[in-house]
Amino acid sequence: RASPSLPAAALLSATVGMGRLSNDAFLAGLDKHFSNVRKAGSLFITFKRYVPTPGKFGVPKSDTAEPMCLVRAKLGSKAISTLVHEKDVTRFQGSLGTTMKGNMDGLKQVEKKKKERKAKP
Repeated sequence: RASPSLPAAALLSATVGMGRLSNDAFLAGLDKHFSNVRKAGSLFITFKRYVPTPGKFGVPKSDTAEPMCLVRAKLGSKAISTLVHEKDVTRFQGSLGTTMKGNMDGLKQVEKKKKERKAKP
């Protein structure tokens, strides 16, 4: 059985279509997750370095494969993810910061308990 040879860009776009969102769709989904987390639950956001490797189709690994950033957001059993290319990092970071600042206004500051010092005899 011969495996079809696809360029790395075609393989990446197929991956984005199957399970990962575009950067703008991820930010919109993250905003929805933030609105759901106000009711109950915890939202976890993770960042991971991602370098494409040869896939099922036998695409040869190129030495010039640019590293990307895999960003995931998980709320309960619902998870979304996106791949951020090196050239889009600054724009994505600014948009992510704006989204997070706008949605983290309901945080409560932890009240610190004052410890009483023991008097020395």
